[in-house]
Amino acid sequence: MFNAHTEALQQGFQLLFLFGFAIQAKAREMLDKLKIPTTYVAMTPDVVMSDLLKTSRSSEIFSITGLPDVRLKDAGHKPDGTALHQVEVLGLDIFRPDTMETDSIEAENLPCWMLDTNYNGMVFCASQVFFPKTKAWDNLQKSLKGEFNDSVWEHLAGTVSEPFALGDKRRIAVKVIDDRGNELMVVKSAEGAK
Repeated sequence: MFNAHTEALQQGFQLLFLFGFAIQAKAREMLDKLKIPTTYVAMTPDVVMSDLLKTSRSSEIFSITGLPDVRLKDAGHKPDGTALHQVEVLGLDIFRPDTMETDSIEAENLPCWMLDTNYNGMVFCASQVFFPKTKAWDNLQKSLKGEFNDSVWEHLAGTVSEPFALGDKRRIAVKVIDDRGNELMVVKSAEGAK
């Protein structure tokens, strides 16, 4: 990434596009610190398979990429004085390489979002999971054959997490899954809490 950035600076380019199969959260953070506006474009693995896969006009070699818009905020304290936080998912901005446009998806229209309350920078461990877009809650409630408070279902379909204490890593990660099954993640440190 740094070699490409250096070469782009030397050549006087105004934009830099990085193509790859996956990007780590730390690497994504570094993109924002480069002197040239840099966009990461995720490619699907079929690019390296040559003639092994069928190709058609509808086949795309690039998948969309994007960044969840989240807010880490204070949520009071436990009785022992431990600070509590909450995450609110505001939406998702995605770049579509097929149209070269950016689309915004409201939080209520996301199929799934997950929260890791102690992200270590290597492994994502979901501690809270939400399904805002699903209409399956009525069927699930009928299948369980029980009476549940409506607030339970509203919470599972929500865009705000339960209050939590930050772990020793002092940072969280939020992973969003869009309609096409793309997993898009953002990391926030405790300093980002408001």
